[in-house]
Amino acid sequence: MGYPFQATDRSRTLWDPALRVGQAYVALAREAGELHGMSTGLTENERLGGSDVDLAVFQQFTQGLYDRYCATNNFVLHGLLRGLLLPSIVMLEKGGGSITRTPESEDGLLAELDSYVRAMWED
Repeated sequence: MGYPFQATDRSRTLWDPALRVGQAYVALAREAGELHGMSTGLTENERLGGSDVDLAVFQQFTQGLYDRYCATNNFVLHGLLRGLLLPSIVMLEKGGGSITRTPESEDGLLAELDSYVRAMWED
């Protein structure tokens, strides 16, 4: 059983992980959004058993996480945010969005992005 993340217009599935993986992602995103005062753009879809993704809001959420990551040199915070940020970037790009990058502040963040893309995009 999966946990599909779909664009709110139902035009595409952004990710369809295993149920527990999807639930863990949503729980982490919700808490990070609350902690940083940001909406996630994720809405539970009880009919499909996953989440609808408002891509405009989700782009702001993902950009906010990225900016927070780049604004600190705290090694532990980098590790905590990386696990949420990389799948967020992959979903955002799958939906046609992107973040504004500051590569000089990334501290190697996107080095694993291709691995996430391969693991998450099962077209």
